[in-house]
Amino acid sequence: NPVKETYDGPIAISGLVKDANVKITDSSGNLVFETFANGGEAIWNGKNKNKERAATGIYLVFSTDLNGTEKVVSKIVFVN
Repeated sequence: NPVKETYDGPIAISGLVKDANVKITDSSGNLVFETFANGGEAIWNGKNKNKERAATGIYLVFSTDLNGTEKVVSKIVFVN
């Protein structure tokens, strides 16, 4: 972190509970990406729902466990 403009690989979010639902939002709360954590790790390709590289900014990573408890687990900074 930060994700620089020259990086074009996967972004791993680790340390999550198994099968957690993971949502990534921009700083305004708009959903950018959603997935599940396989084996406690989620992978994001850095693209939004339109398959475009995420814009410069701060992105919040939310994780929900099987009980529905949600919390912010990380922040990702994108620089373009």
